[in-house]
Amino acid sequence: MNERVYQPIEAGDPADDLRMFRRCLGQFGTGVAIITTRSDGQNAGVTVNSVASVSLEPPLVLWSISRQSRSFGAFQDAPGFAINILSKDQIELSRHFSSSAVHKFTGVPSRNGHHDIPLLDGAVAHIECSQEAAYDGGDHVIMIGRVSRVSRYSGDPLLFVQGRYVVAADHPDVDATTAANGTSAPPQIAVDSALIPLLFEAHYALSAKFDEHRRAEGLSRTVARILAILQDSPGLTAHEVARKTYIGIRDAEDALAELCLKDQVVRVGNGDYTLTQAGRERREAIKRRWLDFQSEEMSGISQGELNAASSALSKLLANASCESAL
Repeated sequence: MNERVYQPIEAGDPADDLRMFRRCLGQFGTGVAIITTRSDGQNAGVTVNSVASVSLEPPLVLWSISRQSRSFGAFQDAPGFAINILSKDQIELSRHFSSSAVHKFTGVPSRNGHHDIPLLDGAVAHIECSQEAAYDGGDHVIMIGRVSRVSRYSGDPLLFVQGRYVVAADHPDVDATTAANGTSAPPQIAVDSALIPLLFEAHYALSAKFDEHRRAEGLSRTVARILAILQDSPGLTAHEVARKTYIGIRDAEDALAELCLKDQVVRVGNGDYTLTQAGRERREAIKRRWLDFQSEEMSGISQGELNAASSALSKLLANASCESAL
């Protein structure tokens, strides 16, 4: 029996390759939050995934802000801040507050909390804090907040892992009953609520299984996504690539830079990216693997079942597209 060799995809000193360091840190999945504050009569906000609990008694949390952030001074001088934990429907809001836009709060629904700090509508939680302490953290400053009020709302959180936005789904090996009380029980899933969770589970299971084919071609999931989108839609900016692939802008820029160095993507004068011949060949190689993989995974499923599934998924996508356009 052939045993899989456990070895790193990449390794080295982070001081020699900061992008590799970021990719390694990206293996740790996190939530996504927008930290808001008010200083000198002006609102400020930044997108982060560095939030962590520190203490329950007293209630303390931390996050970190780059010294290069345009909002650094506002947070340094403010009496407090609010952590707005984003919902799965707030990807665009996350991107908006991570951009260089000057008037970030224009048109963004919110209400004022303690110290008149804005609390963003649609978040799944608000954590209002007073500034407790700040510590040096290299090119960042670690902010400690003493929590004065929390508010939790219904909804699913937005998550970020391996350079892309994702949503939470129950692990296929753990049913909801077992997770809740630690006992085994047959899964009880209502017919009208089963489909979408199954879609998420199927997506993650198949993507994980296909990883060995990506590795054989020397591709990460991020790079593979970018090759696919640039084949279908050549001439995209980095921000368009990030939006269409649901990848964070920094990770998209890193992957595009990597592809440019390998002469598989070229950037034209207006800043748009397109595949080179080498990039198209690499995309076709992974596409051939995918088609073979797809045929193997779908064996045993009748054409009628496939047609019904395709029809249902097409309607779901159409409904989602209509809602996002409203």
